[in-house]
Amino acid sequence: MNFRLRRLNLALASLMTFPVYSVHADEQLAPVTVNADLRQTELQDIPASVDVKNEAQIKDQGATHFEDLLLKTPNVNFSGQSSRPRHIQIRGIGGRDEYTGAPNSSVGFAIDDIDFSGIGMAANLFDVKQVEVLKGPQNTRYGQNAIAGLINIESNDPTPYEEGMFEGTVGQDNLRELGIVTSGPFGSESDSTQYRFSLFSHNSDGFRHNETLNRDDTNSRSELTLRGKLRFFLDDVTTLDVTLLHADLNNGYDAWSRDNSFTTLSNQPGQDTLLTNAAAFKLNWKGNPNFDFTSRTNVAFSDMTYSYDEDWTAASAGTYLNNKQRHTFNQELRWTSTPQSKINGNTDWLAGLYASRLVESNETEYWGSSSSDFSINKLAAFGQLDYAMNSKATITLGSRIENDSSDFTNSNNEHYSPDDTLWGANLTYSYRYNDVYTAYMGINRGYKAGGFNAGQPAGTPNTYLFYQAETLMNYEIGLKVNYADLGLSSQITAFYMDRSNPQFDAYTYDPSSGTNWVFYTENFDSAKNYGVEGNLDWQINRRFNLFASLGLLKTEISGTPLNSGFTIDGREQAHAPNYQFNIGGKYRSAAGFYAEADLTGVDSFYFDNTNDVRSDAYRILNARVGYEGQDYEIYLWGKNITDETYATRGFYFDFNPPWTNPSKYVRLGDPRQYGITYRLYF
Repeated sequence: MNFRLRRLNLALASLMTFPVYSVHADEQLAPVTVNADLRQTELQDIPASVDVKNEAQIKDQGATHFEDLLLKTPNVNFSGQSSRPRHIQIRGIGGRDEYTGAPNSSVGFAIDDIDFSGIGMAANLFDVKQVEVLKGPQNTRYGQNAIAGLINIESNDPTPYEEGMFEGTVGQDNLRELGIVTSGPFGSESDSTQYRFSLFSHNSDGFRHNETLNRDDTNSRSELTLRGKLRFFLDDVTTLDVTLLHADLNNGYDAWSRDNSFTTLSNQPGQDTLLTNAAAFKLNWKGNPNFDFTSRTNVAFSDMTYSYDEDWTAASAGTYLNNKQRHTFNQELRWTSTPQSKINGNTDWLAGLYASRLVESNETEYWGSSSSDFSINKLAAFGQLDYAMNSKATITLGSRIENDSSDFTNSNNEHYSPDDTLWGANLTYSYRYNDVYTAYMGINRGYKAGGFNAGQPAGTPNTYLFYQAETLMNYEIGLKVNYADLGLSSQITAFYMDRSNPQFDAYTYDPSSGTNWVFYTENFDSAKNYGVEGNLDWQINRRFNLFASLGLLKTEISGTPLNSGFTIDGREQAHAPNYQFNIGGKYRSAAGFYAEADLTGVDSFYFDNTNDVRSDAYRILNARVGYEGQDYEIYLWGKNITDETYATRGFYFDFNPPWTNPSKYVRLGDPRQYGITYRLYF
């Protein structure tokens, strides 16, 4: 008995003396810098709603593609109309498809400064430093592609020391992943050129059984990404970073069935492929005491194929097939003030110029052949002033003016050449009470260019052929908390967005063809998107970590859809769930044992703006356990452990004439999956 009491007393004493996690000077939580911000500002100081996942968090959650993080980010959703998320919505704003051959994204998407807006399939997360999601209009930062927000993925930079890692994964659905990274300097001198090279391969069967062909791989994924980075120290004040990216995604696309199950009947399974070769060049020069100069140049050459069996059965009804080539070029020049060149000693300044060109060609087979060519040139100037009223209060004023000039022709003798000059601005006030609390409020004006709807039937009225530019006023107030000594950080933001001439994508049956559906963009009278979003991360002690995020969203639209004949007044927008949450915890013992579990919840949402068909609310439970040694890690993990059935996209239509008996059809998300991941550091 005395022995047991002594053991109990020792245990209680150890618990009472074990401190709440206190970060020592040499173990401070590294401040997070938001690289997508014009000034590369620390997360605590940026007056905007931003979600950042760093490399450790990405690895802990076993995320190998942005798709694995997307729904865990509050008020971020996607349209599951492709093998990987391409069409993303932030705070309810964003497209759900793109058929016209004239891309006009609402969500900016960048990987290492390379523009992948509308084609974010290449967003694998192997060897990634951090993922940043900036919510609300980011037009002053990124131009007209970012009226809803901006997603920025930054891979790891080369290192002045040698390091490497091997990662391998096997799992259900014939999952096989392989990753290799190596980094270091070419020489022993401090200014030696540094390199980093990574390779990542993903292969899986796609969770579908094609009964017609008796195959399990018609919805498969076969993805390869190669990335090389070089850092040159040209002299004491000049560095040049070069990134080379090769992405080859050769995925099947056989995701739809007539009975909304995982069993498909297609006799001509589709494809969803992306072959990209891209390069980015970033030059930093600090040779003038009055400003720092940065030049960012990137080019990308992308070939894409998107196809599907038109009737989803063994009947020979035909195939939708689109072959797309997209070439992009972007150049940005930026001048940033130094401490010596502040205006009146208290105002930082920034000025920049931007130019880009996108060229896209499409070859489409859909009850006949058609082709199109599209180009858009953008020229913009932007600037920002940060006025420090005192040591705690800062007023930021930013603006951007942009000219978009586009040209479109196709084999149906359609020719459009709109030219828009657009502008955006932001005004924010932030107050840093101390090292713990920062509050801010702001207003910013976002914009999105107008355009046209190609491929419409002969005699289509102009109301279907053209849509106007959209503008958006966004009002935000937020609070950021960072108790570094307690390992606790959180932020909460309330927002209200008032949209004028809001753009929405739609589809309708073309009676003149007897068979075809046509897709288009239209303007409604008005729309409002408002709500609250926040997150919390708490390192309770050296072993336990809790994290949570919540997004609450209310949307309203008013107008008369072109294909409906009735007026909508105050209805919710499509793909805008009223809530999203993610909650979980981690345990990491000194002996190397690791465990984590998290639960993601998404409310039901409309699939379309002109009918009442909705998804069902759902919950997804993920978990992983493992052992972490000094130079290696091994994990057993499970995704969607409860095998929840949920939809990521849906339609309401009839396959057969006279198209008077429509039904609900949904694309299902991935079912339960188990696997093992091993990492070796060298």
